Amino acid sequence: MNDTRPIAIIAALIVLLVAGGAWWMTRRSEAPVNDSPRAVTATDAPIDKPAQEPQVPLPPLDEMDGFLRPLLAALSSRPELANWLATDDLIRQLAAAIAQASVGGSPARDFKVLAPTTPLTTAGRATERTIDPASYRRYNGLVTTVTSMDAAAVARVYRTIRPRLNEAYQSMGNPGRDVDNAVRNALDILLDTPIVKGPVRVVGSGATWDFADEDLEELTPTQKQLLRMGPAHTEALLVWLRALKNAL
Repeated sequence: MNDTRPIAIIAALIVLLVAGGAWWMTRRSEAPVNDSPRAVTATDAPIDKPAQEPQVPLPPLDEMDGFLRPLLAALSSRPELANWLATDDLIRQLAAAIAQASVGGSPARDFKVLAPTTPLTTAGRATERTIDPASYRRYNGLVTTVTSMDAAAVARVYRTIRPRLNEAYQSMGNPGRDVDNAVRNALDILLDTPIVKGPVRVVGSGATWDFADEDLEELTPTQKQLLRMGPAHTEALLVWLRALKNAL
């Protein structure tokens, strides 16, 4: 459990920031349900499907940075987001993060700009170490960034950039696959993360720690990172995820 890589929070920030609405947005092509209390007769005019939003012309894949930066910057004024937007090849970074998170893996290698500046610390006796609750504060900014996002705005951004995001995803060894399914898998994994209250025992030393509980250690890297962020942060992100799912 190498703490220099904030695995799941990066997946949460990057995947949820832009692609969080992918799976549920693709389910909204059905006609809206008429929930009026009056009886519907054959003479009623049919309910039209909502008009699709006009497609925004997108630049080529290699020229997406200039298009993405102002679009994503409008979602949050948090410095964590600004730091990432200052890097290059954003659309491929997003696609790579989605690909990794969709299998429970770590996209952290490519997102070091978002890593906490201080290491994980532990407390307790030498024979029974637990994660120091003070370590959880390292993720305050990133969790605040994610949970402050407006779900509707996230969905609009996703719909706008999806063609290029899908193109980037397919070019990364995923020909014929759809980014929507990858996002669905990533969200399913994140939403299946347990919340652990109380002290979390770890074993190891230095910068590498494992969960003492075998059930926790067998979770995916993204789920384990969520746990290492602390119960309050884990719960806040899971609540936000579920709210986004319900909104979409």
